[in-house]
Amino acid sequence: MSTTHQATAPVVHALPLEDATAERVAPYGVMLGETVHRPGLAIPFYKGSVEEGANLDFHYHERCVVRTARISPRPMEVFWLERHLRLSQLFVGLGGEPFALVLGKPNPQGKTPDLNQLTALRFPPGHGIILHCGTWHDFPLALANPVVVLTMNSAEVVEALAAMASPQDMDTGDVYKLELARHLGVTIQVTG
Repeated sequence: MSTTHQATAPVVHALPLEDATAERVAPYGVMLGETVHRPGLAIPFYKGSVEEGANLDFHYHERCVVRTARISPRPMEVFWLERHLRLSQLFVGLGGEPFALVLGKPNPQGKTPDLNQLTALRFPPGHGIILHCGTWHDFPLALANPVVVLTMNSAEVVEALAAMASPQDMDTGDVYKLELARHLGVTIQVTG
């Protein structure tokens, strides 16, 4: 007698989309926007017309790369999450469109994200985030219209991702990327 195993459909894990604020972003990174990050850096040139902020806590391994990507709307489902332990990746929306990110708190000793520590945040046009090292994330999501994002990354991460022949789990260099259905039995649906 033969038995067949049917693949079980992943459970949908719904995440309500919330507006990004400095407080909501803090567990995952630093919000970038219309205010200067830790103002008060004493540079004597242009007093009265330039408010200098502290250096952002950006880390990368090997060589830094800065690039842009145009993101078009797609279903608000997230099938993959990744993290980088030696990179504090940056995403900033350019132009007049918002974008969304699914984020999970860093858990450097864990091999999967904690579903109870995930959030979906909507960033206003011209705003962004510099992720803490180890923050779980997927690539940004466009909402109603395409959006161009500026990203700062490491060459190591970009080259590893670009070398993939097809989407699959990765544990290469500083890229640890997981298919959520395979590892946690879920897909994430961003709602709202």
